[in-house]
Amino acid sequence: MCSVGEGFEDEGGSRMEKAASANWKGGKCNKCRENDPVILLRKKDAYCKACFLAGANHKFKALLGKSKLIHPKDRVLIACETGHPTMSLLHLLRSGLDLNTQKKLRFEPVLVYVEDNYHMSIGERQRIIRSINNETSRLKFPLHLVSFADSINRKNVLISQKSLALNRCDQGKVNAMFDQSINKTNRRQLLHIMKRNILLTVAKQLNCKYIFTPELSMDIASSLLTNIALGRGSQVPDDTGFCDGRDSEVKILRPLRNFDMKELAMYNVFHKLEPVSVNPAQIDQYSSVQDLMSYFIIDLQENYPATITTVVKTGDKLALNQSMIAVQCKLCQSAILRNSKGLSSAESTRFSKLTSNELPDHNVSGPERYLKLTEKSDHSPQERQQYCFSCSKLSRHLLEEI
Repeated sequence: MCSVGEGFEDEGGSRMEKAASANWKGGKCNKCRENDPVILLRKKDAYCKACFLAGANHKFKALLGKSKLIHPKDRVLIACETGHPTMSLLHLLRSGLDLNTQKKLRFEPVLVYVEDNYHMSIGERQRIIRSINNETSRLKFPLHLVSFADSINRKNVLISQKSLALNRCDQGKVNAMFDQSINKTNRRQLLHIMKRNILLTVAKQLNCKYIFTPELSMDIASSLLTNIALGRGSQVPDDTGFCDGRDSEVKILRPLRNFDMKELAMYNVFHKLEPVSVNPAQIDQYSSVQDLMSYFIIDLQENYPATITTVVKTGDKLALNQSMIAVQCKLCQSAILRNSKGLSSAESTRFSKLTSNELPDHNVSGPERYLKLTEKSDHSPQERQQYCFSCSKLSRHLLEEI
């Protein structure tokens, strides 16, 4: 196997490191030992332009080749977003498709952009769509457009190849789905699940067996900790692994999960690529669990460069016991485990909530008190069986069925 890129497997920080904090003291490229370095990764690994680009291409193709999931002529939906990751992903795909060697990519990409910037002005949303259209056309990829606001209540999503009819009431359409008491953490979680379901629906309509999403190592690490904090520990392998196989027809793959933002930003700079940019919104790190976990990972990564790598590799070791799966969650398609003889953490949490809200009646036995308490729970046993632990907390905020 080709050895190019072996030094790229240890992930670096999610942001550009300051030169003053780097430990590199000069010298030649770590890989070829001949050329002067032009990029410093992980504050200590210096590479010349040629070795860096060769390593990036190798790492991308190695992950796809290692999985052995995609076969020649398979249709693959590429989930387009704004920013450096999507631009790098598209260029890596185009470079692989244009090769004339045995390492050529042989599947058929189908690009889809789900427009969910309903919180922006109409003019800004139109500018983003035009920019994405221009970049995908330049790379010779066909683009399909989908409106998130118009698709959340449809079984067959409307797909356009030209333009979208944007309007000012899109925000209202989305808000109409939720109970207004929902907090930002739950809202973001629900929107993420809805967008995933839309991509799966579009993939089936376009006869795609796989979906590529532009998630980086930073996204994987923060998602892992977020899942654990929100009671989605059993979903960690699907939400953070290379392959999400919850749907029986379409698998979601994460081909950029071994890259960090600095690598992809410099990849775009060296290839003179200009990603579609969006003005970043001011984020309160304490406004949601997702924002807090991202801030925690980024802050820890600054002083401990192996943080993201450690979290991601720890997540890769987690797996679900397939024999324990009973049914799939109605909302997120994750596995709902069979009732075991022991008391699970979800059952313990639910029982603690019930007992803390009721005064004990010592005139009846413990099992009888438990049965009375469960009858007063938010969800009946039959309804709880339809949703995983986390989604059972989210479903009460939905005003309409998805």
